[in-house]
Amino acid sequence: MRFKCLIITLMFVCLPSLANEKIPENETTVFNETFSWQVMGNISAIYNPSLLKGHDQEDIFDYMGASLLLDVYYEGFFIQSNHRRASGLLQGAELGYQLVVTPEWELDIISKTYISAYEPENIIDNASKEIPTLEGLADRSAGEGIGLRYTRYHRNASLSVDFATLAPLSKTNGWVVDIFYSYVLPYRNWDIYLSTGYTHYSEKVMDYFYGINSNEVTPERTLYEADSGYRLQLELFAQHPISDSWSFSGGVTFNRYSDSTKKSPLVDTQNLTQVMLGVIYVF
Repeated sequence: MRFKCLIITLMFVCLPSLANEKIPENETTVFNETFSWQVMGNISAIYNPSLLKGHDQEDIFDYMGASLLLDVYYEGFFIQSNHRRASGLLQGAELGYQLVVTPEWELDIISKTYISAYEPENIIDNASKEIPTLEGLADRSAGEGIGLRYTRYHRNASLSVDFATLAPLSKTNGWVVDIFYSYVLPYRNWDIYLSTGYTHYSEKVMDYFYGINSNEVTPERTLYEADSGYRLQLELFAQHPISDSWSFSGGVTFNRYSDSTKKSPLVDTQNLTQVMLGVIYVF
């Protein structure tokens, strides 16, 4: 609880100082253009452990990922790849429309993945051992949401707050509040991003992903109806140019989940640490 309060306090203490500052010049240029785009290729070694029992990670980096990243802005509409956030790369791009844009703040309609899908049969097939808690469990589809995002800018920092519902795009009809604060610290040729986040999931979201209904009960998997829950994040992410087209990127994200997540018969831990190391090529 102290850890949760510390992060929320850090976010909102920064809020009063945001009002009288300008968006960084490079950001202003993008917003004022009728059309702009950037295509990037990303190759990364990723360690992305799971909350689920029995879904162990045996290697330091459990897979290599290659992806095409696209940033597009056109008449207020945008696609953004979140390539300056380690956990953002794992959940794909964001789509949206800018309702209001000022030098100090912005209001957008936003659509993104707020919680990842998982398919128990695929996990079992790829595992080196049996996972009784996942046998016969139904797939959980990705938590795609749509909502409003309010963003404040302050020199090298930004604070965003999403209020989103998962009902139109997902099998669960719950809601999510996602708060994220990021500060970029330039050091020589490095851009170092220090970030913290808090995501609140409603009861219906938690129950869909971590609950056990009556049709899924087994001796190893008891009935469980989840309460609302949260995820806290601390992230360190850095980028360094290698050449005019290539840059190195790396990040570490620490996640702590609520007690209502840990109490699920499907879940093994409250704490996860994700690591990503890679290179980005700008076309």
